[in-house]
Amino acid sequence: MDITILVTKILGVYLVVSGLFLIVKGKTIPHLLKDFFNHPAIVYLTGIILIFLSSMYLIQYNIWDGSWKVIATIFAWIVMLKGLAYIFVPNMLNEMAIKKFKGAFSTYGVIAIIVGVYLFLLK
Repeated sequence: MDITILVTKILGVYLVVSGLFLIVKGKTIPHLLKDFFNHPAIVYLTGIILIFLSSMYLIQYNIWDGSWKVIATIFAWIVMLKGLAYIFVPNMLNEMAIKKFKGAFSTYGVIAIIVGVYLFLLK
């Protein structure tokens, strides 16, 4: 199995599960985020892990050929940027996540499920 197909299927499953969580338990997200961002070491380690995983993919499969594989590359770059944000601007992420998206968690959940199913069904 091509690594890009494997990555998109794993990402698809992750997005479906995350989307379902946002729909079912969306009201707990602000509490989870507050607790998460109150532990700077955990935030830093999360950033390092995200940078490590996205770098592993991007070093080997940074594909911009116009095919569906570009989707996996875009997600890898987003994960890289999120990891950098966790390290360098965690307070901005905290404020943005809680204040700007508080009322729209279920909408993002539906979008995540749709994108996740699409990615999982790619061949």
